[in-house]
Amino acid sequence: MTYRTKALLWAAVIIGAAIMTVILGLNQGASFGIVGGLSGAAWGTLQSDVGCRQGCLQ
Repeated sequence: MTYRTKALLWAAVIIGAAIMTVILGLNQGASFGIVGGLSGAAWGTLQSDVGCRQGCLQ
């Protein structure tokens, strides 16, 4: 699976979760937590595929 495909799948999951929070009537805090958590998971997953571009100074 390519990087672009993974990014599009994560985007679809995040948008779908945002729509579901509205349908379920969750408050803004819960919606933000769900979407923020999925965004963080997506970022972590996609960054792990990119590799280290700046020399991995740790």
